[in-house]
Amino acid sequence: MDIIQELERFSEEKQISFSKIAKGMGIGSSTLSEVRKGTYSGDREAILNKIESYLERHKEQMRRIDFVAETQVKKKVFHAINMIKKYVASNARNEILGSAKIAYITGRAGIGKTYALREYVKNYGAKSIFITAENSDTANIIIRKIALAMKKDIEGRRIEAIKEEIKTTLKFTETIIIVDESEHLKPKVIDIVRAIADQTGIGLVFAGTEKLRTQILSQRAEYEYLSSRAAVWMGVSELKIGDIDLIVRRFIKPELEDYKEEELRTIISYINNAVKGSARILENLLGMAYSIATEPENFSKTGGLLTLSYIKAAESMLVII
Repeated sequence: MDIIQELERFSEEKQISFSKIAKGMGIGSSTLSEVRKGTYSGDREAILNKIESYLERHKEQMRRIDFVAETQVKKKVFHAINMIKKYVASNARNEILGSAKIAYITGRAGIGKTYALREYVKNYGAKSIFITAENSDTANIIIRKIALAMKKDIEGRRIEAIKEEIKTTLKFTETIIIVDESEHLKPKVIDIVRAIADQTGIGLVFAGTEKLRTQILSQRAEYEYLSSRAAVWMGVSELKIGDIDLIVRRFIKPELEDYKEEELRTIISYINNAVKGSARILENLLGMAYSIATEPENFSKTGGLLTLSYIKAAESMLVII
């Protein structure tokens, strides 16, 4: 099979568009198209080398954590959003407008809130809009982020016109807007999103660190109004050993039956102590350990299985605070 046929098969099997492949290779999509058709007039050999290098890079992908495991973090996040979903469905069904119902989900950084939020978005039957807040976000920036998430054309348009189109599109739909890292937003910015929900009947979820909870529950008048709109307060704690056990077993599922149960429990216990409840650290640790385990010299010894020594080696390469 020549390199072009291999590329065609790769695109079909992985469901990756040629424009995305071209971007990954650092060339224009029109250039790749011409090479595939045999009409490229430039240095074809150089492009074929790029294609070969691209395919080689993607043959072996680092195994990633599947956070769909039923951890307590995921269960709490899903429960909070499901409460909002009930209000939203009622609003849409009965065409009711009123005070927006808000879910606040808070917990320390790195424990898996974002993974759970994105998993909910992926599986939610109706429309959901997921955006991430940043320190510099003004009300206008947030409006633009929402519009872009809705695939609205915002180029050269006035912010008020964009906002009105957003409200027209969302009114009496079962949409839920989820804003991650909401602790970065000033109260007047959060209130802009709240006003959109008031006028459309949609639901809101603001997720962030404990700083968000402290802000919303403060006695300052600018936050008091937002606190009174809370339909759900959900505090999410770090991963427990039962959660770690679920995630690790899912991670090694293809080889699970090759592990001795006692050995596996020892590994999970060590990982639990190492990651200190952080999903982010867990992901990095397992990814690094798996990479070490599948290096040719190690694979020949242990068949790609994780061992305590590989876990410790991975831990030594990571900065775990």
